[in-house]
Amino acid sequence: MESFRSVACRFNVSKSTCWDVLKRTSRRLLEVNKLYGIIRWPTEHEGLQTMRMFEMRSQIPGIIGCIDGSHIRIVAPKQFADSYVNRKKFHSVLLQGVCNEKKLFLDVYAGEPGSIHDANLYNKSHLAEQIRNREVIFYNDGHLVGDLAYKLSPTLMVGFKNFGNMTQREINFNKKLSMCRIEIENAFALLKGRFRRLKFIETVRLDLISAFIVTAAILHNACILNNDLPYDLVNVVEEMRAERGNDILQINNDVVGNNGQQKRLNIMHNLPIGR
Repeated sequence: MESFRSVACRFNVSKSTCWDVLKRTSRRLLEVNKLYGIIRWPTEHEGLQTMRMFEMRSQIPGIIGCIDGSHIRIVAPKQFADSYVNRKKFHSVLLQGVCNEKKLFLDVYAGEPGSIHDANLYNKSHLAEQIRNREVIFYNDGHLVGDLAYKLSPTLMVGFKNFGNMTQREINFNKKLSMCRIEIENAFALLKGRFRRLKFIETVRLDLISAFIVTAAILHNACILNNDLPYDLVNVVEEMRAERGNDILQINNDVVGNNGQQKRLNIMHNLPIGR
């Protein structure tokens, strides 16, 4: 991970020129993504294929993607800096991502202040709005899977909270769900491992920060589609997990009347135990 100053010296250009190249490249890649859909929701064929792959792995049916949020460290903004301080006490913006079994991003949403909880980030995202408006199709009654930061719903399955009295079937469900949900953690690890600047973005221009993050996600997909994966995937993933730690702020998912409850119970009861 090099600074703009060192890059400018290496290519004998000014620091401002480096920034200009980065901005123009980001804008162009965002236009390319709109044209070619490098990051996009899957077609029916792609969605059903993803469901089959996740079900082969975990026996859980209907998983069309995995969702999670990740912090991108930034310089303290000039305005409302306190709202960008996250639970780990550093300034950040949030990246919400949805990926499939290949670690391809199906949707990304970036730029909200780091103090926002993952559930609130999801509710503010364009994806949640599209789901509410039925603009996003969940083929064959499919759903996303996420951690306990998210609210259980028919389109977003989460695990059971552990109050010390979990049944064997609930433990089994959580274990199998985690086997699939790990893909979004791996996708974030690959993204930050390849584009190390995402570990700390120096500019205070929040509009540019969001564009840079989404641009990196577009390039991430392009690399995977061309079978270009880092050789040290395991080390990159472990580094990411160590950096994140156990920082999930749980919410009350098991609300009485939640339409996702019965769906989760049906899946849980149909899952084989010990396989």
